[in-house]
Amino acid sequence: MLNMILLFLLIGFLTLIITAILLTVYKKQLVLNDRVNKFFGEAITTLNGDSVKERKNKRFSKLIELYWTKGTQALSKRVSSLERKKLDTLLRDAGYPFKSAIDFRLFQIVLGVGLSLPVFFFLLPIAENKMLAWLMIITLAFLGFRIPIFYLGKKKTARIKAINRSMPDFFDTVNLLLEAGMGLDLALAEVSRKIKGPLADEFIQTLEDMKLGKSRRDSFYELKKRVPSDSFQSVITALIQADQLGIGMAKVLGNLTIRIREQRREAAREQAMKAPVKMLFPMVIFIFPSIFIVILGPLVIYLITKGLGG
Repeated sequence: MLNMILLFLLIGFLTLIITAILLTVYKKQLVLNDRVNKFFGEAITTLNGDSVKERKNKRFSKLIELYWTKGTQALSKRVSSLERKKLDTLLRDAGYPFKSAIDFRLFQIVLGVGLSLPVFFFLLPIAENKMLAWLMIITLAFLGFRIPIFYLGKKKTARIKAINRSMPDFFDTVNLLLEAGMGLDLALAEVSRKIKGPLADEFIQTLEDMKLGKSRRDSFYELKKRVPSDSFQSVITALIQADQLGIGMAKVLGNLTIRIREQRREAAREQAMKAPVKMLFPMVIFIFPSIFIVILGPLVIYLITKGLGG
């Protein structure tokens, strides 16, 4: 423990020393840049119209992109098709926060290595207990590898909640357009342009698939796979069946939106019934001891000072 405290103090001291040296060396340049910025404005532009800072940022981003591309190319040969399929499923359920499964896997590796390298270079050489230091390195590498998976799980949950929340209003609006005489595809496109969110994005993707030649049934099946929400999947299944049987979409959507709102009310009632159970443990741990101290505290003090016979 003492070694770790000394290590952090040493790192902080070295950081201050390096900062002081850099400020001393580049003091004249900083003062000159400050005067130029005050006189000419914040951004010093080049002949192309880009500021020097923007050009440096572009170079840095291009360098990162170059090495990232090389990393994905090297990693793509080592990731099996089964593993890639599993990662694609996770990314699809989360709404594709990463470009591809290879990009996501590379991010996991970079994060794991980035978390474990400081301990490897700074703590391991001076650690008395090498086994504990190696255990810390392995733990940090494992956490860096697993944190993106937890992130995808959170994104998936938030995406499902957003879709379930927007479904009634979305399909109500589609139903109104259908009753006004508009076709289903045109109504979905119009509502998806007006109402932003993951649900609208999924329908835009479905309509794009239909423009590329897929049938409505196949496009809706793909949409059903992309959204892991039971209520949404039941709606899409009903739409597919209604399309196959030739039933009026307006009537089907009207009944579906009523059922969705009922399900949301039932879910709210269920959450309200769970609230007392969830509040029980915080009350037992935090509130009841305080109440017992207030009620029994004077009695305990009296018994300590006076005794039982007093």
